[in-house]
Amino acid sequence: MLLAQTTTENASERWIEAFRQLMEHCVPPIAATPEVIVGALFAVGLGIGLVFRGGKFERQIVMAFALLFGGYVGYYLSNAFGLPGPITIAITSIASTALAYKTYKLWLATGSVVVLFAIGLTLQLGRGDLSSYLPQPEQMNGPVDVEKARIQLPTPEQQQNNQNPDWRTQLSRIGENIAATVRDFDFFAWILPISAAVLGAALAYWALQTFAILWLGFLGANLSVLAGCTLICCKWPDMRDAIFAQPHVPAYVVLGLWIVGLIWQAKEARFPKKILPSSDGDDSGS
Repeated sequence: MLLAQTTTENASERWIEAFRQLMEHCVPPIAATPEVIVGALFAVGLGIGLVFRGGKFERQIVMAFALLFGGYVGYYLSNAFGLPGPITIAITSIASTALAYKTYKLWLATGSVVVLFAIGLTLQLGRGDLSSYLPQPEQMNGPVDVEKARIQLPTPEQQQNNQNPDWRTQLSRIGENIAATVRDFDFFAWILPISAAVLGAALAYWALQTFAILWLGFLGANLSVLAGCTLICCKWPDMRDAIFAQPHVPAYVVLGLWIVGLIWQAKEARFPKKILPSSDGDDSGS
């Protein structure tokens, strides 16, 4: 019994250490610039709104997402086919927003499937060795061109960049490792993500509005807590290592905020605010 407990504790410590290293590569030290502060505060407010008022503004939330999604599609099309960027982005954004206004329930149902599939895939990936997703030395050091190396030696800045690649490069390497792991999934590894997607489709069919409130609130709780952690790391850089060393603490905050938001929205749905009769209407009626 003691041996099993010790083994579990060691596995938990290894998982937390691998997670900390993963976050070190994904999340660089962030300077407390006005743009970061304003963006983080906006993200906190948006997350809180999704947690406590997501059920009231489902159509508006879908339209806002469609606006951003259409802008991304327009940006991609403009680069791929040489189209005028601003015009293409504006057309695709307006078209997707108008489509979302008419078909927002379909967008919510699709989001239900995608969110649960992503959660199932994340859980499946978390079962493996997280350290395997970290950038490997051979990924950071590409093939060496001997002739070019003889002609031109790297500058001190280039040597520093080679030793400490920026977070975008590291994040792309992590994405490559995760994609390689997903491609190597066998039949049993796909059971959890596919089952989660099927469950999401069933819940979207039978209880779309209720389930949409659940996953919108969950996304909002994650967004607000992550943005709050970003603010803390900006203002107090020493807290960064403490947050990474204890990832369960932000996870508990996310869970607690999500549950409180669900209770709040359930209360609002069951006991809506009473609209007081207008005194003008009473006088005219008398």
